Amino acid sequence: MRAIASVSLLVLFPALAASEETLRTFSWKDRGEKEDYIVVRSDGAPRTETILTIDDPGVRRSRYAISGQVRYEGVAGLAYVEMWNFFPQARYFSRTLDVTGPMRHLQGSSGWRPFVLPFYNKVGAPPPQHLVVNVVLPGRGAVTVGPLRLVEYEDDEDPLAVKGAWWSGRTGGLIGGLAGGLLGGLGAVVGLLGGLGKARGFVIGLLRVMIAFGVAALAVGVMAFVRAQPYEVFYPPLIVGIVGSTVPLFTLPTLRRRYEELELRRMQALDAR
Repeated sequence: MRAIASVSLLVLFPALAASEETLRTFSWKDRGEKEDYIVVRSDGAPRTETILTIDDPGVRRSRYAISGQVRYEGVAGLAYVEMWNFFPQARYFSRTLDVTGPMRHLQGSSGWRPFVLPFYNKVGAPPPQHLVVNVVLPGRGAVTVGPLRLVEYEDDEDPLAVKGAWWSGRTGGLIGGLAGGLLGGLGAVVGLLGGLGKARGFVIGLLRVMIAFGVAALAVGVMAFVRAQPYEVFYPPLIVGIVGSTVPLFTLPTLRRRYEELELRRMQALDAR
């Protein structure tokens, strides 16, 4: 029951998006483009094109990011947008090569969607001297990038938290992992005791709890989908809810029949004596 209450609280108390501060904005029209976007194309050969260089970006905090909108068409392979961070003694990169969320890779075709290139510097470390943003195409395709923003965050804020989202992609993965592990552990207990024909009342009650947990998670996932939450918000509770509500539901009649058969055998053995 505590697990069910915890899932319900996720609906009542959604996570707050990061309260970022925009340092600079970059319009492509101001840089000579006819439209407020820039297109990078490749006819098949690998291509890396620098679309933005920021000298002396003025970052004061340890966490910052380049954010904007991207769309792409007919991209072969895994394309991505990257940000190189140049410091006095080293340089580091951030790339959109994740499988979900605002750092998702660019493959195939997609309409406009947000992307974020975050960097987590050490607190108190020197700020970057300049930043470079590239679009990398491994093969054929076209990538269109809209206006960009340079944003910085507090040390405890998550640059990947989508504005208005109930939680971030990392939190969604944690929720899915913990809930899936919990269901898996309960399922193992049910399988062990049910196979031995032990603790009938406990096993049946445990299955009912799993079904209730699955229904609650499914309700959260459906509500998140209806409210147009991002993939990393609605998918984990949705898949946990489907598995948690259907598998125990189909297992319950089978276990009941097994317990009844075992009880019948015990009674027949007693009668034989």
